[in-house]
Amino acid sequence: MRTLTLPEATLTEAVRLLEGSGPLEDGQAMRTGLGAEGGPMAQAAARAAVLGERLGLQARLRHAAAAAPWVLLGLAAVVVLAGLALAGAVIDGQDRRINVMAALVALLGVHALTFLLWLLALLWPGAASLGALVGRLWIGLTARLALGRGAEGAALLQAGMRLLERARLLPWVLGLASHTVWALSFVAAVAALLFALAFRQYTLGWETTILPPEVFAGWIDALGVLPGWLGFPVPGAADLRAAPGSTLPAAANGVLAWWLVGCVVVYGLLPRVVAALACLLVWRWRRGRLQPDASAPYYRKLFARFDALAPALVVDPDSHGADWHMARASLAGQTQPTLAVIGFELPPELPWPPQPLPRAASLVRRIDGSAAERQELLHALMHVRPRVLLLACHAASSPDRGTERLLRETLPLCGECRLWLAALPGAAGAGEPPSDEAPGAARWRQWLSATGLAEVHAFTDWARATAGLEALADASPPPGRQEAA
Repeated sequence: MRTLTLPEATLTEAVRLLEGSGPLEDGQAMRTGLGAEGGPMAQAAARAAVLGERLGLQARLRHAAAAAPWVLLGLAAVVVLAGLALAGAVIDGQDRRINVMAALVALLGVHALTFLLWLLALLWPGAASLGALVGRLWIGLTARLALGRGAEGAALLQAGMRLLERARLLPWVLGLASHTVWALSFVAAVAALLFALAFRQYTLGWETTILPPEVFAGWIDALGVLPGWLGFPVPGAADLRAAPGSTLPAAANGVLAWWLVGCVVVYGLLPRVVAALACLLVWRWRRGRLQPDASAPYYRKLFARFDALAPALVVDPDSHGADWHMARASLAGQTQPTLAVIGFELPPELPWPPQPLPRAASLVRRIDGSAAERQELLHALMHVRPRVLLLACHAASSPDRGTERLLRETLPLCGECRLWLAALPGAAGAGEPPSDEAPGAARWRQWLSATGLAEVHAFTDWARATAGLEALADASPPPGRQEAA
């Protein structure tokens, strides 16, 4: 069974949602879907593609795919500008004094809250709307700009969201957009910090009214562990606690500035980069799960409609293709210049025997496939040994294991076997001669080839099926026939 691509799955699900308010006219779409390969869902996707072209769904989806990267870049630009503004507000005091703890909270506070909510959304999907607010905004703006208004645009948006939710990919996709934008904003903020601290003189420290200075000194010491592992300079614990008035010595001022930059990189930029890479990996791993729910009642009914339109297939094939019940010794026996005409499981309304019968027809019977009738026929064929066996079957019926077994049992008892695919009177169009290319004939010929019975030739015209058999009555018995090994 073929896996649908994301556009195919989205279109198929969107058509399902649109048909929730009433079925669409789909005669041509059903015929197109019936010819698709890859399983029932591939047929549903082919049908949805035809309906989608009529409704303009493909065009809307292409516009959304083209607009999505630009919308994300626009959001990134806005967030980057916000990050630059925030960094400027932190470092652009008139007295050029920076409270490092207040600056750190300003730079990382919203980020930490949204990042924790995104992590929570992985366990509790209801938090996804808050944890990936930028991602939700990205999808909403893309849908508004590219999908347009109306039921079709809403169906495409809802279809995509449902597919992501069903594959448990929604928080990861929203997170990928959100983390990418946040990472760009932190790059801008770090660049702004480095530029300002490199070309202007600032005094860094911390201030408090109700807390002991040792509290901030302890926080600076603890938060500096991870940046220190990455090589960022970290103020010494002794300098932090010995600093009078929460102000570091001039020699350690630059170290605290690097501590601030290191904290933004380690606790802001790196988590977003790692999370974005994780989201990308999960997307690549799970994107094959973005498939409609084939067990939904809508799809079960649709598959049943395809089954009803499909031509009848061969049922119950014989798994013992080479197991003939007659002894192989009979293959070497002589045949007689006679014809046997056998009707097998023909409908009662079909006239029997067919006319005109060749003069050489010495055995004419009609059986219903019961074990007793089959055994009686085999005994009669063993006695007659006809040069030609003409087996009549209903063209509209499907060949099955019983038909195959009868052919394999009768082939050793005749010189040649022909298959006449009989049709009810009036089955063909008025005045239209029977055609060997009718659907029934094609199905039976394909079945004969697939079961290793290609030596049996099928006809839909009685005259062609009996061609040359009149001469059997005047022919002399031929020498014994040898069966090839």
